[in-house]
Amino acid sequence: MTDRQELKDIFGHFDGDHNGRIDCEEFKRLMKALDADLSGEELDIGFDIIDSDDNGTIDFEEFIQWWTNR
Repeated sequence: MTDRQELKDIFGHFDGDHNGRIDCEEFKRLMKALDADLSGEELDIGFDIIDSDDNGTIDFEEFIQWWTNR
């Protein structure tokens, strides 16, 4: 299992504008780095599922929830 600091480092790497949130474009770069072979529509659906509070971004807690359950 990945520890919290490792997750912060991963999250921070893909939080390109360093605002503490991953937006849809940053999420697409993250998925590309993971070699996920998903269509644009599939990426959008995945993003919407992870963004559990529907605010248009993935915060660190949402990221942890997704990363540890993937």
